[in-house]
Amino acid sequence: MTHVTNHVTLIGNLGNDPTFFGNGDNTGARFNLATNEVFGSGEDRSQRTDWHRVICWGGLATSAKHLSKGDKVTLAGKLRSNDFEDDDGTKRRVIEVHASSIEFLNVKSFRDR
Repeated sequence: MTHVTNHVTLIGNLGNDPTFFGNGDNTGARFNLATNEVFGSGEDRSQRTDWHRVICWGGLATSAKHLSKGDKVTLAGKLRSNDFEDDDGTKRRVIEVHASSIEFLNVKSFRDR
């Protein structure tokens, strides 16, 4: 039997200040993370930016209060897909990264102290 793992590691910059929801042990934080990929060289050099929706819970969500738009982080977690119907009744799917760890690489709130 083959062992399959759902694990993702990203390094990028926050696209927005985290938003918080829930309370107590069910506290969560949500933010968007931009990752950049550069490929090619010389005149053929191109860059692609991908956006990832990140969710974190508990103490990790509490630590996200130190983050703001533009901060650089590395995070590890797993991918989760959520299906829903929008206001028009159209079925949609969103892929989220449920973070299990976040390392602050370049965070303004710590730099400005």
